[in-house]
Amino acid sequence: MKTKKYLLAGALILSLSTPAMAQNDGYKAALNPIISALEAAPNDSKAGKDLIKEYMKLYKKDEQAVAALGNVYLAQRNYGEAKRIADLIINNKKMNGTFGYLLLGDIAALEDSVGNAGAAAQQYQTAINLDPHNVAAYERFAKVYRQVNSIVAVEKLEELRKVEPNYPVEATAAEIMLNDGKYEEALSWYSKSNFANLSEDNFYKYSYTAYILQKYDKVLEVVKAGLNKFPGSEYISRVGLMAATEKGLYGEALQYAKNMFAGSGKKVANDYAMYGKALCGNQQYDEALQNLNKAIEMDKDNLEPLKSIADVYAAQGNEDKSLEIQMDYLARSKKANSNDWSKLAQTYIDKAGKLTETADRNAALDKAMAIYDTMITKFPSISDWIWLNQASVAQMKNDPDKVAEIYKKVAAFEEAKPTLDGDAKLYLEQVYYGLGYYHSKKGNAELAKEYFQKVLTVNPNNDSAKKALGM
Repeated sequence: MKTKKYLLAGALILSLSTPAMAQNDGYKAALNPIISALEAAPNDSKAGKDLIKEYMKLYKKDEQAVAALGNVYLAQRNYGEAKRIADLIINNKKMNGTFGYLLLGDIAALEDSVGNAGAAAQQYQTAINLDPHNVAAYERFAKVYRQVNSIVAVEKLEELRKVEPNYPVEATAAEIMLNDGKYEEALSWYSKSNFANLSEDNFYKYSYTAYILQKYDKVLEVVKAGLNKFPGSEYISRVGLMAATEKGLYGEALQYAKNMFAGSGKKVANDYAMYGKALCGNQQYDEALQNLNKAIEMDKDNLEPLKSIADVYAAQGNEDKSLEIQMDYLARSKKANSNDWSKLAQTYIDKAGKLTETADRNAALDKAMAIYDTMITKFPSISDWIWLNQASVAQMKNDPDKVAEIYKKVAAFEEAKPTLDGDAKLYLEQVYYGLGYYHSKKGNAELAKEYFQKVLTVNPNNDSAKKALGM
């Protein structure tokens, strides 16, 4: 366990006292000017001195409020002051001390550079002993201990459920897995949870985990349950927009978008990009372009919305503009994949389908063929799939000789493999039959027979090949 172990810092550890803080808006508000003063002069030991003095005078009897001030110091990595605050709580006989030890655990978790979770866990356990209902202490124990023993970490959460029966153990266990990038395991834990016990944040993370794993039906199931419990949640709606758009449920996606944009939370470029895609799918092209262009304005380094803009123009029947945008994306993006190149070729094919002059039509098809040639050099592992697309283009040009030439390449490619998977067998079945048919039309009966027999070696149940062989 190295520093990685405490990716709790920031998203987790630095929010350590926020659950407590949220329970008392009074001291939370009072901390804001102190935080601003410390951030403005991080190296000034007297920064915010009067504000802090006044704060301690006002909240000296409130253990959670005092611990929250300690977390402000902790966020500044001022371990000395944070420890001083923790000691003030622990040594105050009028206070329980549980939040003091919780703060010491937080300090140990952040201060330790070698990954010894034991020191932090020990402080959290003391906090639990002082207050068996200190939910945060159980959670922190589990989160820091997950790298040592994930089973013990979850057992600690089960202990919490004994005193807090509605505590969502499964959701917190899932978050522990998420912190380690174990998405499948996280989703498995989430799936065991009771919707009735989940918070808005739980629903958001649950649905987003399923989205990462491309389980869009599960996403929408969770989103609907989450919105039933937290109507209008912009965060849950955001994931619903993404999943519904991926599934092509554009009307539903737009409803989620309406909920999301109605919220007061900060909107990011991806929100507008997804909204634009959903609008395009719903044939609201002008609005789609407005939102996709806004996404690009908000994040000029992200070129992905260009693909959706190209889709809008293609849906409008403007293949030339779509091609222009796609080529711009491919020229500038380092993330372009085989699907992006294939879509460019398909746009040329779509354009060819609308042209009436043979020369113009063939010129567009030649462009598609050239794109596929480029793909062969960029993505050689899927050469067979690319060649079959080229064969389709050759068929559109009514060039059976070219089709046969390409089919031979595919056959050689598959035959060179030590083993054949399902796709390879399907490809061989297709090209063997195609070559058999080609040679039968050419009058090469023996060669045609040889290829039809080869069809049966990969699929003994191919009725067309049997019929061709007179079987």
